[in-house]
Amino acid sequence: MANILVIDDLDRTVELCRRAMPEHEYQGPVRCWREAEATLGARQARIDVVLLDVHFDIPVDDLVGLASGADERGVERVRRRQGLEILALLRRRFPDLPVILMTSRDDLPLEKEAENLNAQEYTYFLDDDYVDAHALRAQIQGIMKARRGAEIDGPVYWGRSMVMRRIRQRLITLSRGRLPITLLGGTGTGKSLLVRHFVHERSNRRGDLVTVDLATLPRDLIAAHLFGSVRGAYTGSVADRKGAFEAANGGTLFLDEVGNLPEEAQRMLLTVLQEGVVTRLGDTRERQVDVKLVVATNDDLGEMVQQGRFRADLFMRLNPACTVQLPPLRERMEDLEGLLSFSLENALKSSYPSELMADYLTRAGLNGARVKVLPGGDVPLLQAGTVWVLFPDRAMHLLQRHSWPGNLREFAMTVENALTFTLAELGGVSPGERADVIQVRPKLVRDLLRAVRVDASEEEGGWKIRVAIHPQDSLNAISQAVERQYFERLFYQEEGDFAGMARVLMGDPGSARKVQLRFNQLGLRVRDMRVKRP
Repeated sequence: MANILVIDDLDRTVELCRRAMPEHEYQGPVRCWREAEATLGARQARIDVVLLDVHFDIPVDDLVGLASGADERGVERVRRRQGLEILALLRRRFPDLPVILMTSRDDLPLEKEAENLNAQEYTYFLDDDYVDAHALRAQIQGIMKARRGAEIDGPVYWGRSMVMRRIRQRLITLSRGRLPITLLGGTGTGKSLLVRHFVHERSNRRGDLVTVDLATLPRDLIAAHLFGSVRGAYTGSVADRKGAFEAANGGTLFLDEVGNLPEEAQRMLLTVLQEGVVTRLGDTRERQVDVKLVVATNDDLGEMVQQGRFRADLFMRLNPACTVQLPPLRERMEDLEGLLSFSLENALKSSYPSELMADYLTRAGLNGARVKVLPGGDVPLLQAGTVWVLFPDRAMHLLQRHSWPGNLREFAMTVENALTFTLAELGGVSPGERADVIQVRPKLVRDLLRAVRVDASEEEGGWKIRVAIHPQDSLNAISQAVERQYFERLFYQEEGDFAGMARVLMGDPGSARKVQLRFNQLGLRVRDMRVKRP
């Protein structure tokens, strides 16, 4: 059962839902953003999904996103897209709340704007109660199924971010089918981890998982390694040997860095995908194989096709529709605290950190205590049987500011090193000390991050962030919206220090007053920023 908030100026949607899906609870309909904000802000209201209309025929005073002095045509334009304006506000206040946008076929197209604003789903009503109810039911069930999914699947940490929930649900679907899967993402984003501990297990295949990193193989031996060879097929081939496809028959084959395939190996891979057979080098006999193929790359295969370095027919056989893009860690900062706990638990499974922790607990008389992470905040009250590894606010701030070019792999290494060095530095415990709190010093975190820092944006000069562009009534409104975004981001980065903001923006900490004046002109208030601090 889901608790669903309906934001709509009409009753049709909520009446349709209550008739067709009585198992859910419904709030509303609320008619405007002011009412929606009040409902969502109420402590007793726990909303699982928002159903949001697009066209609102409501009074001018209730509209959001309306430019000052707008004429009648401007007002009507804002009414027609009021749902998108509300969605933009929802994303700022409640970034992970699933939203389904709803409109009729003759209204404005939703696809691009819905994706830009991170709408979970969108649907076009067909004015047929049975069809519309069926479409909404499927979407709501899919969202609830994804939300019920565990944050952790074995060694994979999914977290609560919407993008990772979508990837998880998509990989569940793709894993069960026969189509190949292409994983895209930077180094350390977890591609091989996902294949090993999620895709292969979800595929329900009885065979083995075989992994081949094509970047580590000599190019002239790749074809033999993948497809096998017979004696004498090439210099040094002294016996028949089967390749990775035959070894993975009935299971899963993961080809990492598929962009490294030479031309001949690309042709042979195409044959396997089309015919389901392999022919060993130097042989004429075809052998049937049934393999779930997963490939990964840091390269842009589409661009490689245009450059003539990757076959267009193979690219299409790999099926671009089955491509999954893994986000860099810097786009998953809402999962930082969960990742911190997850990484510390994994670090304590390693021999050296676990030995150091066991030694400390013994010396502190805390044998058998549970070890938990405390990400920021005050020193906790004494809790019997629990030891806290405290990352102070300043340490958390450093983790949030770092660009994480090595992504999850770098993060896990940093957490393990921080724990190891902290435990190694700890001496005895004196009477009256809080032995149950192990503080990770911010300076240690800073030193660890500096030791591995290869931040391209800093090397190129300048401070960079990503901003979202939404249609406005004027270029000036767009400019202010963009400026407001980087002022907000910089405010949190510099912990509300306007001198620090001035140093980044103007190279002069003495210009703090100018920066604060512009901050206020943009409608930003320090008190509000601290209340909604991420």
